[in-house]
Amino acid sequence: MKFILDVEGQANEIVAKVRDTGKNLIFFMHGLGCSKDSFHHVWNCTDLDNFSILTLDLVGFGESSESKDFSYTMEAQARICAEILRKFSNKNLHIVAHSMGGAVALLLPDDILNNIKTFINVEGNLIGTDCGILSRNIISVPLDVFESNFFSELRKKFNNFGERYAAIDSTSADALYKSSKSLVSLSDSNRLLEIFLALPCRKAYFFGDKNANIPTVTRVGDVQKIMIKHSGHFPMNDNPKDFYNELYKILMGERQGIEQG
Repeated sequence: MKFILDVEGQANEIVAKVRDTGKNLIFFMHGLGCSKDSFHHVWNCTDLDNFSILTLDLVGFGESSESKDFSYTMEAQARICAEILRKFSNKNLHIVAHSMGGAVALLLPDDILNNIKTFINVEGNLIGTDCGILSRNIISVPLDVFESNFFSELRKKFNNFGERYAAIDSTSADALYKSSKSLVSLSDSNRLLEIFLALPCRKAYFFGDKNANIPTVTRVGDVQKIMIKHSGHFPMNDNPKDFYNELYKILMGERQGIEQG
C-alpha cells in the first residue's frame, strides 16, 4: 500500500504494509537505517492474527521516497505518521517503536498520543546515551565528508548484520546524516524521556539481555520492563519468538511489573 502525503511543501510517497483484521491496530515503527522489514516476523505470529497491523518505511528509508529537500527531522517524520494514523482513527491504537522509531512515535501530536492504548518502547531513543556509535559517529564529520569517505563502509558494516538492516542499501547518506543530527539533539535534551514517562497509556520498555546495563533501563523508573533473552538492540530479530510472545502478553494485559522474556 502507498500513501502520498504533502509535508514540508512536497509530496512524499510512503510505502506501507497493512493487515486490517480487527479493531485493535498495532503500528510498528523502525529505527535508523532500517525499514518496515525489521518487523517481518510479525506476519507469522499467530497470536496476533486478530490484530490489525501497520508497518511502514519512513521517508528516506526502505521503499519510501527520499528527497534532498526533506529535513529528515523526527518531527517531520512524526507529522507524516500522524497523517497516516488518522486514516485508521476507528481503531484502538497500540504503538511498538524501535530505536529511532521511538523518538518519532513520541513526537506524534497530542490528539494521537493521548488516545493510544499501549506504547511499547523497544530500546527507543529517550536519553543521550541511547545515541551510540552509529548516530553520533555519523554526525562527527561534515555531511560531505561522511558521504564521500565513510558512507560506503557503513553500508558494508550494516550488511554484515543481514536481515536487521534491510534498508541500508536504499538509504541515502543525506537521510542518515540529517536523521542522526535530529535524533542526537532530541535525545540529549531529555525531552523524549519526559514525554514517555508522562504518557497516560499502558507502556513498557523492551530491551535485549545483552543491553541490560544500559542507563535507560534505570532511567525509565517504574515503567514495566521486559528483557528479551539472547538479544541485543534488535530483539524482534534476535529472538522473535520471545519478543512477540511478550508483546502479546502486554497487549492482553497479562504482564505486571518487571519481567524477563
